[in-house]
Amino acid sequence: MKKHEINFLQTTTIEHLQDQIPSCYGAAVTFGEKVLVTMTNWRGQYEAAIYEFIETPEETGLGAIECRINLVEVAEETFKDGGHAMQWAFSRA
Repeated sequence: MKKHEINFLQTTTIEHLQDQIPSCYGAAVTFGEKVLVTMTNWRGQYEAAIYEFIETPEETGLGAIECRINLVEVAEETFKDGGHAMQWAFSRA
């Protein structure tokens, strides 16, 4: 059973993720064609997920933060801080 508490949406945008990430307790970082996400759950644990772009600004005429992204993977474990959560995401991307 997964330990995560956050329900990462299957399809979303960076803009929507930024609305969900608590200020100073997470991040959404573009890394090539991927978006690496960390945020805290209600227990104060950090969780991580990896998304990939399914639209581009060239296709849509939108900014990158408005383009749709699709969930690729969610970490099975939780992390003690955002750095370790992001390290997991970088190692998997």
